[in-house]
Amino acid sequence: MGRRDSKLIDEIERGALDGGVSLADTLRKCVALGGQTRSAELRDWARRELSGYGPDDELPEWRKVIAPILFDGVNMRATFKGMQVSVTELPDFARDSYSNEVELRGGVGELEAWLREADEGTVRLGLPGGAELAHYINLHNAGQRIDRFYWGVSTTAVHGVLDRIRTSLTALVAELRDGMPDDADKPSAEVANQAVQFIVTGKRHRVTINNAQASGEATSSIGQASEQEPESPGWKRWAKVSGIIALVLTVVGTVAGVLQYLAG
Repeated sequence: MGRRDSKLIDEIERGALDGGVSLADTLRKCVALGGQTRSAELRDWARRELSGYGPDDELPEWRKVIAPILFDGVNMRATFKGMQVSVTELPDFARDSYSNEVELRGGVGELEAWLREADEGTVRLGLPGGAELAHYINLHNAGQRIDRFYWGVSTTAVHGVLDRIRTSLTALVAELRDGMPDDADKPSAEVANQAVQFIVTGKRHRVTINNAQASGEATSSIGQASEQEPESPGWKRWAKVSGIIALVLTVVGTVAGVLQYLAG
């Protein structure tokens, strides 16, 4: 049996369950397992969580958070910091460019660095084009100067994203184990790919395969346990039996009545 691969899955599970273990290190082991199982989906998912999602990559829903738009600046009376502004208060040309939904595309290392550098429980993420927006507003308002615009993402939200990644790793291991025959060396690429699809989309698809690495003709499946109609609850089965009994009694009664008529 493939002790090396089984131990790697064990290490990934321990890293996911133990908050003291580096999340980045655990994801690197997922990249390695993706290579060993020849699963591009597992390898790519772990790499994106580790290194960050590009602008064209589909972002998991758990990496989208809600945060207010804030700005720092100064006017004739005071210096202000963390002043909240509604999207509807922005200039007309900018309203369609911004919202309170923030996509956290950075890798886990970057997210963890944000937490270390947070200011009073807030991670300040600059708005794309925020400098140009501040310059435009300053030109049209001589009474104040805006230094920068940014999203004020709470550290709680960032912690939530990291926790969701750790939970997804735990679910990933559970799906991989569920799809592996007991005597298999490692999950097949198909099982690994389907496991990633499940943890990212929440949709489970049935996969039944012959695992070449397993001894004998063992098969493994992941997803719905059976395509057959589930067994009826007890009361439904009794209703069916009762219906059959009633039908038999009706037939017997009818036959008896006919015989009695003929005898008379």
